[in-house]
Amino acid sequence: MKIVLNNGSLKADIDSEGCFIEGVEFRENEIIKRTQDGHKTHGGCSPLFPYANRIKGGSYEWLGKSYGFKTGQDGNSIHGFAKDRQWDIMDQKEDSIQMKLDLRDESYPFDVEVTVDIEISHDGFRENARFVNRDHIPVPLSPGFHPYFVTGSNWEIFLKSRPLKSLKIDQYFPSGNYSEFYRHFYKKDSHVFDDCFRYSGNIQLKGDYFAYSIERTNSEFFMVYDGVFSDSRSVAIEPMASEVNSFQTGNGLKVLKPDEVWDFGYSVTISSL
Repeated sequence: MKIVLNNGSLKADIDSEGCFIEGVEFRENEIIKRTQDGHKTHGGCSPLFPYANRIKGGSYEWLGKSYGFKTGQDGNSIHGFAKDRQWDIMDQKEDSIQMKLDLRDESYPFDVEVTVDIEISHDGFRENARFVNRDHIPVPLSPGFHPYFVTGSNWEIFLKSRPLKSLKIDQYFPSGNYSEFYRHFYKKDSHVFDDCFRYSGNIQLKGDYFAYSIERTNSEFFMVYDGVFSDSRSVAIEPMASEVNSFQTGNGLKVLKPDEVWDFGYSVTISSL
C-alpha cells in the first residue's frame, strides 16, 4: 500500500511493502533520493532487519545451531529480509505512520516483533524501530537503515570527534581492527566510499544546497556509501547497531533477551544553505 505523509513543508512517499521510504521532499526539493532501478537499497530508505550489510557466506551459528540466509551472486547475504516483506499498518496520521512485522523466517526462526514509526516535522523526519523478543531464548540482532541523502555534486561530513574506520581483509569484510579517521571528510573523485565507521555521536552532512543533522539511537556504527547507486548526487549514511558481519564475529552484536524491548533509530533535521 502506498502512503503519503505531507505537512506542507515536508512530504514523504512510503510503501508498506518493505516499510520503504521511497523518497522525501523538503519545500518541494528532493532530499532522499529515489531508486533508479527499483532495488530498495539503491535509493530511498529501507529497514535492514534483522541485520545490516553483509554476512559472509550467509551462514551463522546461534546457541549451537546453524542457520543460513539467502545469498546473492557474490555468495554472501546482504541487508536482511524485512525490506522484502509486507508490513501491517497499525496507525496512520497526516504526519506519521506506524507499521509492524513479525521477523520470523526459516533463516531466522525467532519470535521477534518489530514496530517502525516514521514521523515528519516542519524541518525533518525520524524513523524508530522498536524490537520485542517474544521468544524464550536470547536472539541476535544487528539492524540498520539505508537512507540516501541528496547532496548535489559535493558532500562533506563533520563529526564531533575522530571516528574509528573499520579496516577490511577484502572488499567487504572487516579484519576486526580499526584506525583513527578524520573528523571532517568529503567526497573525492579519486575514492569511492563504502566504509564502516565506529562513532556514536551526531553526524553533520553538508551538500550543495542543504545541511543535514543526523542523530542516532543505539547506533554505535555507520556506513558511508557514494558508489554507483548514489547516482553521483547523493550519499548513503547508514545507521547501524553493530559491525559488518557481526552475526559471525559478534562485534557489536545486539543480543535481545527474552521479553526485552529495545529501540533503534535515527532522526534528521534539515536546513537550507
